[in-house]
Amino acid sequence: MTHTVVILGAGHAGLPAAHSILKHQAEKFDLKVVLVSPSDDYYWPIATPRIIVPNQMADDKIFFHIPKLFEKYPSARFEFVHGKAETWNPDDNAVLVTLNDGSSRTVEYHTIIVATGSSAQAQMPWKLLDNSKQTRAALDDFRRRVRDAESIVIGGAGPTGVEIAGELGSAYAKLGKKSVTLITSNSMVLEDRIMTKVRTEAMAKLGKLKVNVRTSTRITNTTEDDDGATTIQLSHSNGTNESIKADLFIPSWGLKFNTGFAPASLLEPNGRFKITDKRQAPGYKNTFIVGDVADGEPLQIMFAETHVKHVVAALEQYFTGGEIPKYVPRTWSGHVVSVGRDYGAGEVAGWKLWGWLVWFLKSRHLGTNYAPDCAEGKRFVTLGSI
Repeated sequence: MTHTVVILGAGHAGLPAAHSILKHQAEKFDLKVVLVSPSDDYYWPIATPRIIVPNQMADDKIFFHIPKLFEKYPSARFEFVHGKAETWNPDDNAVLVTLNDGSSRTVEYHTIIVATGSSAQAQMPWKLLDNSKQTRAALDDFRRRVRDAESIVIGGAGPTGVEIAGELGSAYAKLGKKSVTLITSNSMVLEDRIMTKVRTEAMAKLGKLKVNVRTSTRITNTTEDDDGATTIQLSHSNGTNESIKADLFIPSWGLKFNTGFAPASLLEPNGRFKITDKRQAPGYKNTFIVGDVADGEPLQIMFAETHVKHVVAALEQYFTGGEIPKYVPRTWSGHVVSVGRDYGAGEVAGWKLWGWLVWFLKSRHLGTNYAPDCAEGKRFVTLGSI
């Protein structure tokens, strides 16, 4: 009897998981992969800091139609379900899905891989919105607002905020066309876990782009005014307060995990899934958790892909009744941050990277030069071939 493997989510974890199983295990173990996603496009959010700037990059560089990506596999081995998981009952091995046309369907499975990922706060398109149609509309609106704004403030100076500021600085601030301000509550841009040398370099490169970086400043409130501008309340580390106004305010902080369909008993207080040392849900050996929704590791693509590689390899033992190996966490990580079209800063395994190398690896194209290969299942983003 054909064994059904359901994969929830078609992002940087779910999509390569589906490709990997179909390429290496579907025929061998008589599997059918059912990929469930509210979007019928695979989204490349790595490039969104540049694509929100008008006339910089076409949308077809970041959207890839999922049904077309899987046409090469036999229909008996693959099905795409265009819908959103609403209720999951792991005891019954079933997921209730609201389909794109508004109807509902119960999808049953023998094995499930949960890879539903995370969403950006405030409906920002740094992650896919509910579906690709909404995401495309949000990007169109962003480009219009960027075009019309004379003053732009970005809240939060993590990698996303720095990359947005860099793109806006490249296109406008360094040319004197718009004022661009980046605000962070920390004393430097980027996260504390990133090398100080890298953070210092990123700040210096933002300065070259004429981005005004305001450190040790917390945004306490924002109010949209009648004229469409935003009033931003600031609190400084010295105890003083300030109010500024911007034609466009861009929040770059905060993620929420897409786990609202799951039983509360399977979730940690932070909203991510509890997991065993084999990347299974506790008490459910037929359930694997990968990507941002899995608790315990940073929210980076390289970790999500490491999860996928482990789970797909472990399925060899799983389908033959063998002992599933324990997950071996990564002992190193890397951070590469684009700072506009011409600059970058980064580190790998505790080694600072040359700026020109970060430019070559990321800043030139923001991954759109190899995004089609990732979408088609030829390679991972960070871990080589699938």
